[in-house]
Amino acid sequence: MSKKIIPFVVAFILVCLVMAVAGVFALSGAVTAEKFGSNVVWTQSYSTAESMKVIDLTGDGQDELFIQNTSDVTVYDGSGNVMWSFPYSSPKTTLGDVNNDGVEDIVVYYVGTGMSVDVISKGQVTTLAQTLSIGFPARVSVIRFSSGPQIVLGDSSGSILSLGLDGQPRWSAGLGSAEVRGMDDALIGGQPHAAIATNDGAVAVFDAQGTQVWSHSQEQLRRMRAFDLNSDGNSEVVTGGEYGAFYIYSAVDRSMLFEKSLGQAVSEVRVVELNGDPSSREIVVGGKDGGVWAFSFDGATASQMWSGSLSDKVTEISGLDINEDGKEEAVIGDDSGKVAIFTENGTRNNLPSHSSGITRIDIGKLGGERYVVIADGSQVQVNKVNFNSIPGFQYTPLIVGLIVSAVILVIAAIIASIPKKPEMKVSFQDKSRESLEAERRMLKESIADVERLRKSGEVTGDAYLARLKRLRADLAENEAAYKAAGHQIKVETFKCPNCGGTLELGMDKCEYCGQVILS
Repeated sequence: MSKKIIPFVVAFILVCLVMAVAGVFALSGAVTAEKFGSNVVWTQSYSTAESMKVIDLTGDGQDELFIQNTSDVTVYDGSGNVMWSFPYSSPKTTLGDVNNDGVEDIVVYYVGTGMSVDVISKGQVTTLAQTLSIGFPARVSVIRFSSGPQIVLGDSSGSILSLGLDGQPRWSAGLGSAEVRGMDDALIGGQPHAAIATNDGAVAVFDAQGTQVWSHSQEQLRRMRAFDLNSDGNSEVVTGGEYGAFYIYSAVDRSMLFEKSLGQAVSEVRVVELNGDPSSREIVVGGKDGGVWAFSFDGATASQMWSGSLSDKVTEISGLDINEDGKEEAVIGDDSGKVAIFTENGTRNNLPSHSSGITRIDIGKLGGERYVVIADGSQVQVNKVNFNSIPGFQYTPLIVGLIVSAVILVIAAIIASIPKKPEMKVSFQDKSRESLEAERRMLKESIADVERLRKSGEVTGDAYLARLKRLRADLAENEAAYKAAGHQIKVETFKCPNCGGTLELGMDKCEYCGQVILS
């Protein structure tokens, strides 16, 4: 191969590698000018929220902020002013229209006169039931069965009690022997049922009469949600285990639709519409060690979209279409106070950190503006999230790749255009007799060395002939210069130390006796 072609071959290989890497970065969207930020609108002191929701609780068409911790239930207006606040002992809450006035009510299951249930409607408190035959509050939900709504309670030992809207018990059941960790409505044939799970891994679906449709036992459980992921009128029950088991069951018959081990305890599960495609639903899962995974469910099974991570246990996940492109971003908080936004392809953007762990995140309109509400260990903060993007910046890696490729080709052309280094020749012009004799001696010794290497097999073929030809040409030039200077050429000889034969200087073997001579 010509030495002028080699630089271009190497350059072509480098250009292919550079453009391949540039294409990966451009098409994956890993390099973008998209940036999410936030500005704090208002903040209120509030300790360790357990439940929070932006919702209209007054019926005036304006959303309020409902929030609850272990000691009170509070509602703020859109500007951050307290509308009402009621003290409770160890309450668990849910939202639902209990009195059928078209406005959501707050249902509170708490330690009062025995175990009690209150309903807060438009700021007015009504005690629905007291001294109930159930234990310490763990979960409460309003399930709208086809026969009518029921308030379903779950305690810290797996006991379940259902109340009518009049406060009278409808049915009771036992599930496992540990705290109720999940309670949600699940559709079967379009009809609401109650999906309930306990910390020891018991999962069951109940109908309006309290009859188990099915039950199942899995590894110790941390989270359970029920969603109709493919809008077919039948829900899927999604569970996350203490040892990383992530399962999706059919609410109809408990058949396993998807299972995967995530390698760490599952701390949160939410549905976030990441890709904007209504034919599939996306599930975002958070782990105890900070892992984050996104799965797409197409109606039959789930497939992983991407994975990421935060600094600590994922405590809350919520979805918000921040840039109004029809796709939601996942807003995720962790136990160290970090808050991050993950996009459809898993790109992470950090929002300002909090001084304590994130307990709840919700999204909604307060005062006509859409906000992200973040509660941590000491306060609740309302943020306006913003989005900035430079169109076309996604393709910058390709432009950079083209520039780098052009530079590589220019360098290759420069290297190829460098003239061949001239062969070093010994010049005999303007030399003294002594120097010419010394050079003649050196050339003859070199010829003898080449002959010796040929005989020993160290140099053969074209290399031997080329080297011998060059040395003899140099010797001829030496003799010509010697004669041109008017000097008589005298053949230098020496005696063979073995047989005494006369040999020309430079020979390393006697022509008469074959003795090897070291000179």
